Amino acid sequence: MLHSTSSGSDLRERLVRGLSALPDAITAAGFLLLWCFPLAFGPDAVRNGILLALVEFVTIHASVMLGHFAFSAEPARTRKAASLAIFGGFYTLFVGGFALAFRAWWPVFGFGWLLAAKFAAVFASPADNAQRLKELRATWGVSVLIYLGAVFLTSMFPVPRLGISAAVRGQLDLPGSGLWIEEPHRLIAFGVLYFGLLSWSRWRGWKLPENLPVSR
Repeated sequence: MLHSTSSGSDLRERLVRGLSALPDAITAAGFLLLWCFPLAFGPDAVRNGILLALVEFVTIHASVMLGHFAFSAEPARTRKAASLAIFGGFYTLFVGGFALAFRAWWPVFGFGWLLAAKFAAVFASPADNAQRLKELRATWGVSVLIYLGAVFLTSMFPVPRLGISAAVRGQLDLPGSGLWIEEPHRLIAFGVLYFGLLSWSRWRGWKLPENLPVSR
């Protein structure tokens, strides 16, 4: 009976980890398709990938801030709801600025998708809110570490162009300037690496110590 209970617990844990890893795995697969076939989803697809990477940077910070209010011990639901609404609105406006710069409206929905991916494992956990907040802070540290590492690797080392050739680059109509704009294959490679490693870390249950300091 003990062995059966243990097997059921292990199966549930693997299922939870798999579900929490799925959103980031889907996003990584999307970036991989863009890397190989940049025009398959239209001339704006690579631009949207660049925008999604910028939105993810905001999402990393937003997840731990919103999680602090969502899982705090604050007994007053109205105050908790007000805090969530205020900070949620602030981050949505911030993302809206990216949307205006790139002349696209979908980043707000992308922000929701990325934010849902951050909370997937937390809400799937049977733990109480205090433990959920600790887990969210720990996975926040992993996200930051992987994001910065992926930026460094794809910026400093050679990255294959795959389908994003120089000729294709001229068809993408990318706004602004900078490394990710001049060499967009690096950004798409970043998306594959970052979201792929993030998905893998969730599947493996890898997280940094829960007592990491979090800016508020």
